[in-house]
Amino acid sequence: MIALLALTLPAALAAYGVPGDDPYQDGFPSAEERELHLWTNAVRVDPEAFIGEYPCDFDAFQPSEQTPKGILWLDMGLAEAARYHSLDMEATGNFSHSSSDGTSFGERLSWFYDSGYAGENIAWNYGSPYATVFTGWMCSDGHRANIMLGDYNELGTGIAGAYMTQDFGAGTLDTDSPVAMGAHTPVDAARDADFMADWQDDAAPKTLAVVVDGIRHDLALTWGVETQGVYTASVELEAVDCHVYFFTFAREDGRSGTFPEEGSYTLGGGCTDEIGWVPEQADASGGLGTPGGGDGGGGDSPFGEADGGDDPDLGDPRLIGCMAVPAPAGALLGLLSLGALVGRRRRSA
Repeated sequence: MIALLALTLPAALAAYGVPGDDPYQDGFPSAEERELHLWTNAVRVDPEAFIGEYPCDFDAFQPSEQTPKGILWLDMGLAEAARYHSLDMEATGNFSHSSSDGTSFGERLSWFYDSGYAGENIAWNYGSPYATVFTGWMCSDGHRANIMLGDYNELGTGIAGAYMTQDFGAGTLDTDSPVAMGAHTPVDAARDADFMADWQDDAAPKTLAVVVDGIRHDLALTWGVETQGVYTASVELEAVDCHVYFFTFAREDGRSGTFPEEGSYTLGGGCTDEIGWVPEQADASGGLGTPGGGDGGGGDSPFGEADGGDDPDLGDPRLIGCMAVPAPAGALLGLLSLGALVGRRRRSA
């Protein structure tokens, strides 16, 4: 059994939405991890809209799970923790909330995240972020309870091979952006793609759009309500090997911004960046720097190749849900009950 690398510091701060870059894994969250995050927010803001997608009875959901909840913002510490755990499960076949060396969920989260109110969902072999959320987690009591818990305000997602992890938290947000997450689907889109961005603010967006290869496409509300919802646009992509995109918004009070805050995400098999992001962003005239060739992330996983781990038998997907738990003394802050919200700022701005 291989040993885990015990990290003690949270992920370094970067502009909101820009993939993290560290010495042992590619940028996080990846395009697939952002899609997993976005589908989680879609079901939170409008659980009833997906009745036709659940292979289970919506009426069996708890009343609180049938009502909309606020979106979850990206926390880079949770994202790194989730990717770290998925990598460990993939390398060792240890499908559990505890790490392959026996480290508990709470202790592991404390390496990356400084709040004592946290929960986790894991899944294996569901095939896509969409199927994992709607076929797997939302039709399992413990997982659904995590996804629909109103006290959470942050999320990190991690995917490695067929293993997916969600780490939830309640803490002080690292941004005041009304857009928590943006993504495209399917991840391997070639000619047609759907672009999605969530929104939560006191007022509906004055404008909300995706800029793909320098061309603006307005997003329309698809799930939820104008002040708390997920907006989408279907775009026919040009026949090029690499596309770049970012989201832009304006509030009614005149404030504006982009997601990610800096640079653009990349889409396509011909992109030469390593982390799904480049520093260029369209200027006022629609011009865009040439994508590819960024410094990127990379580096070897600390877990190396699978080392004799017992993988689950191929065929049936599996999942495990873990409710919010107190952590060991000196790690995360203790949690007295599921409803107790405990959080503090994790790092200086």
